Amino acid sequence: MTSESALPHPTVRQLLEVPRFRLRLVAGQDGLDRPVRWAHSTELPDPGPYLRGHEVVLTVGASLRDAGACAAFVDSVKAGRASAIGYGVGDVTDAVPEELRDACDRVGLPLLEVPPEVPFLGFTEWFAERLASAGDERHEREETGRLLRMVRDGLASAEALRPRIDDAGLDHASLLVIAMDGAAEDELPGVLGVDDDRALLVTNDAHAWSEPAGVGSPGPLEHLPVSLAESLTALDAARRSGGVVHAADLATFQALLGRLEQHQLAPFVEQIGRPLSDYDAAHGTRLTETLRTFLDMGGAVGATSRALFLHPNTLRHRLSRIESLTGRDPMRFDDRVALAIAVWAGR
Repeated sequence: MTSESALPHPTVRQLLEVPRFRLRLVAGQDGLDRPVRWAHSTELPDPGPYLRGHEVVLTVGASLRDAGACAAFVDSVKAGRASAIGYGVGDVTDAVPEELRDACDRVGLPLLEVPPEVPFLGFTEWFAERLASAGDERHEREETGRLLRMVRDGLASAEALRPRIDDAGLDHASLLVIAMDGAAEDELPGVLGVDDDRALLVTNDAHAWSEPAGVGSPGPLEHLPVSLAESLTALDAARRSGGVVHAADLATFQALLGRLEQHQLAPFVEQIGRPLSDYDAAHGTRLTETLRTFLDMGGAVGATSRALFLHPNTLRHRLSRIESLTGRDPMRFDDRVALAIAVWAGR
Protein backbone atom coordinates (compact mmCIF):
# COMPACT_ATOMS: atom_id res chain seq x y z
CA MET A 1 0.00 0.00 0.00
CA THR A 2 1.35 3.44 -0.94
CA SER A 3 1.61 5.93 1.91
CA GLU A 4 0.11 9.35 1.55
CA SER A 5 3.52 10.98 2.14
CA ALA A 6 4.96 9.12 -0.85
CA LEU A 7 2.52 10.72 -3.27
CA PRO A 8 3.19 14.00 -5.05
CA HIS A 9 1.15 16.92 -3.68
CA PRO A 10 -0.12 19.85 -5.74
CA THR A 11 1.23 23.30 -4.96
CA VAL A 12 -0.90 26.30 -4.09
CA ARG A 13 -0.19 27.57 -7.58
CA GLN A 14 -1.61 24.37 -9.09
CA LEU A 15 -4.64 24.55 -6.80
CA LEU A 16 -5.43 27.95 -8.29
CA GLU A 17 -5.63 26.28 -11.70
CA VAL A 18 -8.24 23.65 -10.72
CA PRO A 19 -11.34 24.64 -12.77
CA ARG A 20 -13.96 23.43 -10.29
CA PHE A 21 -12.72 25.74 -7.50
CA ARG A 22 -12.42 29.04 -9.44
CA LEU A 23 -10.08 30.38 -6.74
CA ARG A 24 -8.55 33.84 -6.79
CA LEU A 25 -5.30 34.78 -5.07
CA VAL A 26 -5.75 37.93 -2.98
CA ALA A 27 -2.59 37.91 -0.81
CA GLY A 28 0.62 36.01 0.00
CA GLN A 29 1.95 35.54 -3.53
CA ASP A 30 5.41 34.48 -2.27
CA GLY A 31 4.06 31.17 -0.97
CA LEU A 32 2.57 29.79 -4.18
CA ASP A 33 5.04 26.91 -4.48
CA ARG A 34 4.11 25.33 -1.14
CA PRO A 35 2.64 21.81 -1.39
CA VAL A 36 -0.96 21.24 -0.30
CA ARG A 37 -1.71 17.85 1.24
CA TRP A 38 -5.33 18.26 2.41
CA ALA A 39 -8.14 20.74 3.12
CA HIS A 40 -9.29 21.63 6.64
CA SER A 41 -12.36 23.79 7.33
CA THR A 42 -12.66 25.62 10.66
CA GLU A 43 -14.11 28.65 12.38
CA LEU A 44 -11.85 28.35 15.42
CA PRO A 45 -9.85 31.50 16.17
CA ASP A 46 -6.77 29.34 16.96
CA PRO A 47 -6.76 26.33 14.58
CA GLY A 48 -2.97 25.71 14.69
CA PRO A 49 -2.99 22.86 17.24
CA TYR A 50 -5.41 20.87 15.07
CA LEU A 51 -3.36 21.11 11.86
CA ARG A 52 -0.93 18.46 10.60
CA GLY A 53 0.86 20.64 8.07
CA HIS A 54 0.48 21.48 4.36
CA GLU A 55 -3.29 22.04 4.47
CA VAL A 56 -5.37 24.73 2.86
CA VAL A 57 -7.35 26.07 5.83
CA LEU A 58 -10.91 27.01 4.81
CA THR A 59 -13.01 29.53 6.71
CA VAL A 60 -15.94 31.90 6.19
CA GLY A 61 -14.51 34.26 8.80
CA ALA A 62 -17.09 33.84 11.58
CA SER A 63 -14.45 34.55 14.23
CA LEU A 64 -12.49 37.16 12.23
CA ARG A 65 -14.25 40.30 13.44
CA ASP A 66 -11.30 42.71 13.63
CA ALA A 67 -7.64 43.16 12.73
CA GLY A 68 -6.42 41.52 15.94
CA ALA A 69 -8.49 38.40 15.35
CA CYS A 70 -7.30 38.21 11.74
CA ALA A 71 -3.64 38.53 12.76
CA ALA A 72 -3.99 35.89 15.50
CA PHE A 73 -5.75 33.50 13.11
CA VAL A 74 -3.06 33.87 10.45
CA ASP A 75 -0.26 33.43 12.98
CA SER A 76 -1.91 30.27 14.28
CA VAL A 77 -2.34 28.85 10.78
CA LYS A 78 1.29 29.69 10.01
CA ALA A 79 2.47 27.99 13.22
CA GLY A 80 0.50 24.90 12.22
CA ARG A 81 2.58 24.74 8.99
CA ALA A 82 -0.45 25.08 6.74
CA SER A 83 0.21 26.10 3.15
CA ALA A 84 -2.65 28.53 2.50
CA ILE A 85 -5.94 29.98 3.72
CA GLY A 86 -9.12 29.77 1.67
CA TYR A 87 -11.73 32.40 2.57
CA GLY A 88 -15.30 31.69 1.52
CA VAL A 89 -17.08 34.90 0.56
CA GLY A 90 -20.85 35.39 0.52
CA ASP A 91 -21.63 34.01 3.97
CA VAL A 92 -20.25 36.34 6.67
CA THR A 93 -18.77 38.94 4.32
CA ASP A 94 -19.10 39.66 0.61
CA ALA A 95 -15.35 40.19 0.22
CA VAL A 96 -12.15 38.98 1.86
CA PRO A 97 -11.42 41.29 4.85
CA GLU A 98 -8.61 43.72 4.21
CA GLU A 99 -7.17 42.96 7.66
CA LEU A 100 -6.87 39.28 6.72
CA ARG A 101 -5.10 40.20 3.49
CA ASP A 102 -2.60 42.37 5.35
CA ALA A 103 -1.89 39.65 7.90
CA CYS A 104 -1.27 37.04 5.17
CA ASP A 105 1.01 39.38 3.21
CA ARG A 106 2.95 40.03 6.42
CA VAL A 107 3.86 36.35 6.89
CA GLY A 108 3.89 35.32 3.21
CA LEU A 109 0.91 32.97 3.52
CA PRO A 110 -1.25 32.63 0.37
CA LEU A 111 -4.84 33.77 0.82
CA LEU A 112 -7.38 32.42 -1.66
CA GLU A 113 -10.88 33.76 -2.28
CA VAL A 114 -13.40 30.91 -2.54
CA PRO A 115 -16.60 31.77 -4.51
CA PRO A 116 -19.98 31.36 -2.74
CA GLU A 117 -21.06 28.53 -5.02
CA VAL A 118 -18.05 26.32 -4.16
CA PRO A 119 -18.71 24.21 -1.04
CA PHE A 120 -15.82 23.47 1.31
CA LEU A 121 -16.72 19.78 1.11
CA GLY A 122 -15.69 19.90 -2.56
CA PHE A 123 -12.07 20.46 -1.52
CA THR A 124 -11.85 17.35 0.66
CA GLU A 125 -13.63 15.31 -2.01
CA TRP A 126 -11.12 16.51 -4.63
CA PHE A 127 -8.14 15.59 -2.46
CA ALA A 128 -9.65 12.19 -1.68
CA GLU A 129 -10.23 11.52 -5.39
CA ARG A 130 -6.68 12.56 -6.15
CA LEU A 131 -5.20 10.30 -3.49
CA ALA A 132 -7.21 7.34 -4.76
CA SER A 133 -6.14 8.02 -8.34
CA ALA A 134 -2.48 8.40 -7.37
CA GLY A 135 -2.65 5.16 -5.40
CA ASP A 136 -4.07 3.33 -8.42
CA GLU A 137 -1.36 4.76 -10.68
CA ARG A 138 1.37 3.75 -8.25
CA HIS A 139 -0.02 0.22 -8.01
CA GLU A 140 -0.14 -0.02 -11.81
CA ARG A 141 3.47 1.13 -12.07
CA GLU A 142 4.61 -1.41 -9.51
CA GLU A 143 2.78 -4.20 -11.36
CA THR A 144 4.39 -3.10 -14.64
CA GLY A 145 7.78 -3.01 -12.92
CA ARG A 146 7.34 -6.59 -11.70
CA LEU A 147 6.35 -7.69 -15.21
CA LEU A 148 9.40 -5.98 -16.73
CA ARG A 149 11.61 -7.71 -14.17
CA MET A 150 10.15 -11.07 -15.24
CA VAL A 151 10.81 -10.22 -18.90
CA ARG A 152 14.38 -9.25 -18.00
CA ASP A 153 14.93 -12.53 -16.12
CA GLY A 154 13.41 -14.64 -18.89
CA LEU A 155 10.41 -15.61 -16.79
CA ALA A 156 7.90 -13.90 -19.08
CA SER A 157 7.66 -13.04 -22.76
CA ALA A 158 7.56 -9.46 -24.02
CA GLU A 159 4.12 -10.40 -25.35
CA ALA A 160 2.83 -10.05 -21.78
CA LEU A 161 3.35 -6.29 -22.14
CA ARG A 162 1.34 -6.00 -25.36
CA PRO A 163 -1.96 -4.90 -23.69
CA ARG A 164 -0.23 -2.11 -21.78
CA ILE A 165 1.67 -1.03 -24.90
CA ASP A 166 -1.55 -0.98 -26.91
CA ASP A 167 -3.32 1.07 -24.23
CA ALA A 168 -0.50 3.63 -24.35
CA GLY A 169 -0.82 3.90 -28.14
CA LEU A 170 2.83 3.04 -28.79
CA ASP A 171 4.23 2.00 -32.17
CA HIS A 172 5.16 -1.72 -31.91
CA ALA A 173 7.84 -1.36 -34.60
CA SER A 174 10.10 0.96 -32.61
CA LEU A 175 9.94 0.26 -28.89
CA LEU A 176 12.76 1.02 -26.50
CA VAL A 177 13.31 1.03 -22.74
CA ILE A 178 14.66 3.93 -20.71
CA ALA A 179 15.92 3.21 -17.17
CA MET A 180 16.02 6.15 -14.76
CA ASP A 181 16.80 6.73 -11.12
CA GLY A 182 13.89 7.57 -8.84
CA ALA A 183 10.15 7.11 -9.11
CA ALA A 184 9.63 9.31 -12.23
CA GLU A 185 6.28 10.67 -11.05
CA ASP A 186 5.98 13.10 -13.98
CA GLU A 187 3.76 12.20 -16.90
CA LEU A 188 5.92 10.44 -19.50
CA PRO A 189 4.86 9.15 -22.96
CA GLY A 190 4.78 5.37 -22.64
CA VAL A 191 4.38 2.47 -20.24
CA LEU A 192 6.03 3.28 -16.91
CA GLY A 193 7.10 0.63 -14.40
CA VAL A 194 8.78 1.00 -11.02
CA ASP A 195 11.41 -1.58 -10.05
CA ASP A 196 13.06 -0.92 -6.66
CA ASP A 197 14.72 2.50 -6.98
CA ARG A 198 14.49 2.59 -10.77
CA ALA A 199 11.84 3.76 -13.19
CA LEU A 200 11.57 1.73 -16.40
CA LEU A 201 9.81 3.42 -19.30
CA VAL A 202 8.75 1.54 -22.45
CA THR A 203 8.37 4.23 -25.08
CA ASN A 204 8.93 5.33 -28.68
CA ASP A 205 10.62 8.55 -27.57
CA ALA A 206 14.35 8.26 -26.77
CA HIS A 207 14.26 11.78 -25.28
CA ALA A 208 11.64 11.10 -22.59
CA TRP A 209 14.08 10.91 -19.68
CA SER A 210 15.60 12.69 -16.75
CA GLU A 211 19.27 12.36 -15.75
CA PRO A 212 20.95 10.01 -15.08
CA ALA A 213 19.35 7.59 -17.50
CA GLY A 214 20.16 4.58 -19.63
CA VAL A 215 18.53 4.29 -23.06
CA GLY A 216 18.14 0.91 -24.77
CA SER A 217 18.11 0.39 -28.52
CA PRO A 218 14.80 0.57 -30.44
CA GLY A 219 13.16 -2.40 -32.10
CA PRO A 220 9.97 -4.45 -32.38
CA LEU A 221 8.20 -5.98 -29.41
CA GLU A 222 10.35 -9.13 -29.42
CA HIS A 223 13.46 -6.92 -29.11
CA LEU A 224 12.21 -5.49 -25.82
CA PRO A 225 14.23 -7.86 -23.52
CA VAL A 226 17.44 -6.73 -25.26
CA SER A 227 16.51 -3.06 -24.94
CA LEU A 228 15.64 -3.60 -21.28
CA ALA A 229 19.02 -5.22 -20.52
CA GLU A 230 20.82 -2.45 -22.42
CA SER A 231 18.97 0.28 -20.55
CA LEU A 232 19.91 -1.15 -17.14
CA THR A 233 23.57 -1.55 -18.12
CA ALA A 234 23.55 1.98 -19.53
CA LEU A 235 21.98 3.32 -16.33
CA ASP A 236 24.85 1.85 -14.30
CA ALA A 237 27.29 3.64 -16.62
CA ALA A 238 25.28 6.86 -16.40
CA ARG A 239 25.41 6.77 -12.61
CA ARG A 240 29.21 6.74 -12.82
CA SER A 241 29.60 9.35 -15.53
CA GLY A 242 26.44 11.43 -15.11
CA GLY A 243 24.13 12.41 -17.94
CA VAL A 244 22.50 9.96 -20.33
CA VAL A 245 24.10 6.81 -21.78
CA HIS A 246 22.63 5.18 -24.91
CA ALA A 247 22.95 1.55 -25.95
CA ALA A 248 25.30 2.52 -28.78
CA ASP A 249 27.65 4.04 -26.20
CA LEU A 250 28.09 0.66 -24.50
CA ALA A 251 29.94 -1.12 -27.32
CA THR A 252 33.18 0.85 -26.93
CA PHE A 253 36.46 0.10 -25.19
CA GLN A 254 36.04 3.11 -22.89
CA ALA A 255 32.49 2.10 -21.99
CA LEU A 256 33.64 -1.40 -21.12
CA LEU A 257 36.38 -0.05 -18.85
CA GLY A 258 33.92 2.38 -17.30
CA ARG A 259 31.82 -0.56 -16.10
CA LEU A 260 34.75 -2.09 -14.22
CA GLU A 261 35.05 -1.61 -10.49
CA GLN A 262 38.14 -0.07 -8.91
CA HIS A 263 39.38 -3.40 -7.55
CA GLN A 264 39.18 -4.89 -11.05
CA LEU A 265 41.38 -2.12 -12.44
CA ALA A 266 43.85 -2.17 -9.55
CA PRO A 267 46.12 -4.94 -10.98
CA PHE A 268 46.64 -2.96 -14.19
CA VAL A 269 47.46 0.18 -12.21
CA GLU A 270 49.85 -1.58 -9.81
CA GLN A 271 51.57 -3.98 -12.22
CA ILE A 272 51.79 -1.73 -15.28
CA GLY A 273 51.01 1.90 -14.54
CA ARG A 274 52.93 2.30 -11.30
CA PRO A 275 56.31 0.85 -12.52
CA LEU A 276 56.25 3.27 -15.45
CA SER A 277 55.30 6.33 -13.37
CA ASP A 278 57.88 5.43 -10.69
CA TYR A 279 60.60 5.05 -13.34
CA ASP A 280 59.67 8.39 -14.91
CA ALA A 281 59.79 10.09 -11.52
CA ALA A 282 63.17 8.59 -10.64
CA HIS A 283 64.90 9.14 -14.01
CA GLY A 284 63.12 12.12 -15.52
CA THR A 285 61.94 10.05 -18.49
CA ARG A 286 58.64 10.20 -20.37
CA LEU A 287 57.72 6.55 -20.76
CA THR A 288 54.09 7.01 -19.68
CA GLU A 289 53.57 9.88 -22.14
CA THR A 290 55.30 7.88 -24.87
CA LEU A 291 53.05 4.87 -24.27
CA ARG A 292 49.92 7.01 -24.22
CA THR A 293 50.82 8.63 -27.55
CA PHE A 294 51.79 5.26 -29.05
CA LEU A 295 48.37 3.86 -28.12
CA ASP A 296 46.56 6.96 -29.41
CA MET A 297 48.36 6.49 -32.73
CA GLY A 298 47.14 2.91 -33.03
CA GLY A 299 50.58 1.40 -32.42
CA ALA A 300 52.11 3.08 -35.49
CA VAL A 301 55.82 3.75 -34.93
CA GLY A 302 56.12 6.37 -37.67
CA ALA A 303 53.10 8.42 -36.59
CA THR A 304 54.14 8.26 -32.91
CA SER A 305 57.69 9.34 -33.74
CA ARG A 306 56.40 12.35 -35.63
CA ALA A 307 53.93 13.27 -32.87
CA LEU A 308 56.69 13.17 -30.23
CA PHE A 309 59.44 14.60 -32.50
CA LEU A 310 61.54 11.47 -31.90
CA HIS A 311 63.73 9.36 -34.15
CA PRO A 312 62.05 5.97 -34.71
CA ASN A 313 65.02 4.22 -33.08
CA THR A 314 64.62 6.37 -29.97
CA LEU A 315 60.94 5.42 -29.83
CA ARG A 316 61.78 1.73 -30.20
CA HIS A 317 64.27 2.06 -27.34
CA ARG A 318 61.56 3.55 -25.12
CA LEU A 319 59.09 0.81 -26.09
CA SER A 320 61.73 -1.77 -25.18
CA ARG A 321 62.19 -0.10 -21.79
CA ILE A 322 58.39 -0.20 -21.25
CA GLU A 323 58.41 -3.93 -21.98
CA SER A 324 61.25 -4.59 -19.54
CA LEU A 325 59.47 -2.67 -16.74
CA THR A 326 55.98 -4.10 -17.28
CA GLY A 327 56.54 -7.46 -18.93
CA ARG A 328 54.14 -6.35 -21.73
CA ASP A 329 55.31 -5.93 -25.31
CA PRO A 330 53.67 -2.81 -26.83
CA MET A 331 54.00 -4.39 -30.29
CA ARG A 332 51.78 -7.38 -29.39
CA PHE A 333 48.01 -6.84 -29.53
CA ASP A 334 47.12 -8.68 -26.31
CA ASP A 335 49.82 -6.89 -24.34
CA ARG A 336 48.84 -3.58 -25.91
CA VAL A 337 45.28 -4.05 -24.59
CA ALA A 338 46.63 -4.53 -21.06
CA LEU A 339 48.80 -1.44 -21.46
CA ALA A 340 45.83 0.55 -22.73
CA ILE A 341 43.75 -0.45 -19.68
CA ALA A 342 46.55 0.68 -17.36
CA VAL A 343 46.85 4.03 -19.13
CA TRP A 344 43.07 4.56 -19.06
CA ALA A 345 42.88 3.69 -15.37
CA GLY A 346 45.76 6.04 -14.62
CA ARG A 347 43.85 8.91 -16.16
